[in-house]
Order: sequence, then C-alpha cells, then structure tokens
Amino acid sequence: MKAVFCILLLLPAIATAAVFKCVDNGTVTYSASPCGDNAQLLPAEHGDPPQQEPQGTLTLYLRADHSYRVQGSINSHPVEFVVDTGASSTVISQQVATAAGIRNCTGLGYSATANGMVRNCVVTVPAMSFGTFHINNLMVTVLPNLNVDALLGMDVLRRMKVEQRGDVMYISN
Repeated sequence: MKAVFCILLLLPAIATAAVFKCVDNGTVTYSASPCGDNAQLLPAEHGDPPQQEPQGTLTLYLRADHSYRVQGSINSHPVEFVVDTGASSTVISQQVATAAGIRNCTGLGYSATANGMVRNCVVTVPAMSFGTFHINNLMVTVLPNLNVDALLGMDVLRRMKVEQRGDVMYISN
C-alpha cells in the first residue's frame, strides 16, 4: 500500500512535463511536443502563461445542480465535462474510456475522492477537446464508478484564465 501511495504522489511530477501552446485560426492546442511553427513553451508548474491576446472565451453558466459543464470529446468521442477546480487532474469514467477506444490503462493505484479511496489507473489520451480548446497527449485518471462522463481538472485549467462572476464562469487563454 505504501508503494502505491508513493506512486500517486509522483504522478503530479510526471504530469508536469513540458507543455506547448499553439494558436491557429482561433483554435488553441496544448501538446507535450511543439504543435506548430508558433509553438509556445508554457511555464512548468503554477506559473502564469505568457501574456497574449485572448483568442476566445468559453462562457459557462451555473446549472441547477451547482456545477459548470461543457461539451467536449475524448478521442472524438463526445463527452460532457464537469469543471472541477478541486480535482488536481482530469478524470474520465471507465465507460468513456472504453467508448473512446482507450484500452492501455497503466499505473494502477488509488485516488482519494469525496467518496473515499477508489481504485484507478492512468492513461495518456491522444486527443481531448472542450469548447475551442484542444489538448494532445494528456495523462488522465480513469475511475471505474465515476457517475459523470469526465471531470476537467486543474492539470488543464491551471494553463488558462478561469474567472467566476456570480453564476457565470469564463475560461480563456
């Protein structure tokens, strides 16, 4: 059990590898490798992205269940993300992983959730999108009994400007 816990502690360090940002015709792509001639290397951890003119803002409205949700995709499979600023990483359900063709789940371990410790695995998703944002080769956690499609966590959101005013959330570059 101690070995599994140690591995979980190392996951954030593994997930903070170089991240490149490219903007092409208003479409923003984040990738672990340069994604074009205009690739911009983002700061590694908790740094502010370099100042740049916003290419677009995603506007989300608080729902009756007190959540912010956005349509997106995992490997072109449609999903609904719950924006979760309390989640350190992006999480997808086992059902979404299977439907999106994800079969090579590694790094078996446990995650601390609101419902206690649950078994998980980690996988690299080749393509993920939400709104006008696109992310390549993102490490996500797969939870077998997640009761939503996916949680959009801080591993993605920390690279963007997230602002909440009243019942409206704005996500931009």
